[in-house]
Amino acid sequence: MPVIGKQKSLVIQCALPIEARAVAARLRHARRGSIGLFEAWEGQWDRVPILLVVSGMGTSEASICARETLRLFDACGIIDFGTAGALSETSAIGKIAVIRTAAAYQPPLLLPLVAQTAPAPPVQEVSSDPDWLRVAQEKLDLPAVYVGCADKPVMSVHLARHLAATYGFDWVDVESHAVLEAAARQNIRALGLRVVSDHCGTNAPEQFALHARRVLADAARMLQKLVVVLHKEQLLTPRPG
Repeated sequence: MPVIGKQKSLVIQCALPIEARAVAARLRHARRGSIGLFEAWEGQWDRVPILLVVSGMGTSEASICARETLRLFDACGIIDFGTAGALSETSAIGKIAVIRTAAAYQPPLLLPLVAQTAPAPPVQEVSSDPDWLRVAQEKLDLPAVYVGCADKPVMSVHLARHLAATYGFDWVDVESHAVLEAAARQNIRALGLRVVSDHCGTNAPEQFALHARRVLADAARMLQKLVVVLHKEQLLTPRPG
C-alpha cells in the first residue's frame, strides 16, 4: 500500500462496480488491480494515498472485505461509499449525506396492517467517527442520516413506511453497518457517505438504472472534497487511544 510522506492510505470501500468506477474516475495516478478476490484501485487525492476496493453486494461480503483489507494494510481509516434507498420522497434522488449511525435490523416476516405501539425490535448500531462526522457537517454542510441495513431489499412502500415509523431510519442500504462495524472492531476511523439513487418501492430498480451514474458522479466529487478537508484538518490519522 502506498505511503506519501508520513500519510498512510485511506481505504474507500464500495459494494458495486458502478460505485467504484465513479470514484476511480477521479483518482490521480490510478492503477487497477486486486486484493485477493476483490477488485481494487490505487491512486491519490491531494497527496492522500487512496486504496479503493469493491466488496460485492451483501453484508457478509462487505464485512469480509473490510476486515481483510484493514488487516492486511496499515490504513488511516475507511470510508463506506455508495448508493442508498430513501424511505420517503422527502429525501430527493441525488441527496448526499454522511451516515451518523448505521443499524443492522431483521426484516419483518409480516407487516402489521395498523401502526403498532409496541417497542421496536432490537437493532445493532454502529456510528461513524465523530471527528470525521463533525468535519463533514461543519465544513461541507453535509446532513447526517440514520441508516438501516439488511440483506433484504426494501421493495414496497408499505415496508418503507414501516421501517421509518418503527425504527426512525432515514435511508436503507446493505453494507454500511458491516463496514463500520469491521472498522470499530479494529479501532480504525470510519465514515459512511451515501447518495440517494432511488425511493424504496416497486419502482426502485428503474430509478436506480436511470439515476445511479449521475448521482454517483456528484457523490464522488463530494467524497474527494471530504478527503481533502480531512487531510487539511489533520484527521487522516489513527484514532486516539
